[in-house]
Amino acid sequence: MIRAALSLAAAILVAAPLAAAPAELPQTEDELANAVRSAIEARDYDTFERIVFWKDAGTIKKRIVAFQIRSGLGRKVKVLTVEPFDQHKLDAMLADGRHALNLPVSHVVRVVYDEPASETTGKPPTSVFLAGRKDEAFRIALVVRAFEDDDD
Repeated sequence: MIRAALSLAAAILVAAPLAAAPAELPQTEDELANAVRSAIEARDYDTFERIVFWKDAGTIKKRIVAFQIRSGLGRKVKVLTVEPFDQHKLDAMLADGRHALNLPVSHVVRVVYDEPASETTGKPPTSVFLAGRKDEAFRIALVVRAFEDDDD
């Protein structure tokens, strides 16, 4: 019985995602750009899993973000930039107090895929990730709920 309990505990520890140490995370804008580009080109979801700062993300948010990331994996990247972020761009969305950033954002990672432009908008397919620093390393930030669900 003790052996079974220890085996179960070991299995849980192995299956649980470990927080990436800061040394394993991108430290500079160039490292962030290279990590995102390499992960996309190599279809490496695990790298994104480590870079995304998942704190306060609910189950649905995790699924949406995972879907967005996976939809870009393996696509050819035309241009990838890491740009300074203007906090005022999110002010309107965050003004109602229902959402917040789970990490202070300082940069935007813009990935433009090497594919035909949308017939509707005329713009090329693009993914945009918010990024900021946590413990000296760059992480991808999320817009999360700033309130608790009350089903009453």
